[in-house]
Amino acid sequence: MVKHRNARLRLFGLLWLAGMAGVMTLGLLPLPPLPEGAPPAAVVRLLVLVQPAVLLSVAVLIGVLLAHRLGLMAPGAEALAVGRSWRQAMVPQLLPGVVGGLISGALLTAITLLSRPLLPPAYGAAEPTPLLVRFLYGGITEEILIRWGLMTLLLWLGWRFGQHRQGKPQTQWVIVAIAVSSLVFAVAHLPAAIALGLPLTPPLLGLLLIQNALFAVVAGYLFWRYGLEAAMIAHLVVHAVLALIG
Repeated sequence: MVKHRNARLRLFGLLWLAGMAGVMTLGLLPLPPLPEGAPPAAVVRLLVLVQPAVLLSVAVLIGVLLAHRLGLMAPGAEALAVGRSWRQAMVPQLLPGVVGGLISGALLTAITLLSRPLLPPAYGAAEPTPLLVRFLYGGITEEILIRWGLMTLLLWLGWRFGQHRQGKPQTQWVIVAIAVSSLVFAVAHLPAAIALGLPLTPPLLGLLLIQNALFAVVAGYLFWRYGLEAAMIAHLVVHAVLALIG
C-alpha cells in the first residue's frame, strides 16, 4: 500500500511539473492595457498564472485518484512513477497520436480556408500566440486539464451514478464525457480570442467552437483508447501543422 501511495505521489508530481511548464509560458502573452491605479505589470502577470496553476493542481489530483478506476491511463508518466521503461510505455501511443494529429491538423486547416471569406479582417491580422505557449500550454497543460482532469471526472460521475460502480464504464458514458469535455474545451478558447481583440462575429464564433470541439473529440478518443500521452502527441502535432501552414 505504501509503495502504491508513493507511486501515485510521484505520478502527481510528474504531471504537475509537466503542466506547470505550460502554465509558466502564459507569462509570454501580452497584457491588455492596464487601467490607471492597477498593480504593476509584473504583479498582474503573476496573478494571471495563479488560476491555471490552481486548476492544474485540481485536474492532476482528480486524474491520479480516479483514472485507474476507469481504465484511463497516462502510460508514460505512470511508467516513470514506478520505475518502468518510459520508452516502452510510449511506443503504443506514438502512431495513434501522430496520425490523429495529422488528420486533425489537415481538417482544421481545411475548415479555416473554407471559412476565411466569412471571417472579420482582424482574424488574419491578429498577432499569433507564441509557439512555446501553443506547444507547452496547449499541447501538454490543456490535455492534463481537459482530458486527465475534466473528462476523467465526467466519466467517473457516469460510472458512479449511472452504473453504480458496476463493471467497466459503458460506452455511452465515455461518449458523454468526451462530448461535454470537448464543448468545455471549445468554449474555454473564446476568452483568448476576446483578449486578442477579435470581434466574435457568428462566423468566427462558429469557427472557433467547431475547430476546437472537433479536435477535442479526437483527443478524447485517443486518451480513452491509448492514454494521455497519445492525446498530447496529437495536440502537439496539430500545433506543428498549423504553425507550418500558417
